[in-house]
Amino acid sequence: MNKPKEELELHLQPHAAETVSIRIPTDTLESLKKVANSKDISPEALLKFYIG
Repeated sequence: MNKPKEELELHLQPHAAETVSIRIPTDTLESLKKVANSKDISPEALLKFYIG
């Protein structure tokens, strides 16, 4: 007998956020884009993961 898959609930709590600009060397940004692409996420999401 197979058990039904449990439903997962995602509970997100909003956090205050602010936009910032930073300078990243071109070669570093290209590397970041490659890593993000390999993980099927945006470079911005990858940066948030690294920082957060």
